[in-house]
Amino acid sequence: MGDVMSARLSLKIKMQLEKARESAILAVDIYNKPATVFRSGGFIVLMCIAWTSLFHAIFFKKGRKPFYRCKDDRRRYEIIDGDGFVA
Repeated sequence: MGDVMSARLSLKIKMQLEKARESAILAVDIYNKPATVFRSGGFIVLMCIAWTSLFHAIFFKKGRKPFYRCKDDRRRYEIIDGDGFVA
């Protein structure tokens, strides 16, 4: 990730992109190991982590938080369905 584009990204975004990349590589690595018994499950979990990290990086790049606190109880997070969401 030492290209010119990554030099302009914040540390938070770089960390999310690195996490996404490493999770995706590890997912493929686990899936390709014939001795691993739980290959499909490990692949799915790690790819979900990779996609989530990638989307978090996109949200951070656009200046949006990927999570929202409940208005009633600031200690809890609100679940948002992205359909029709406009910021």
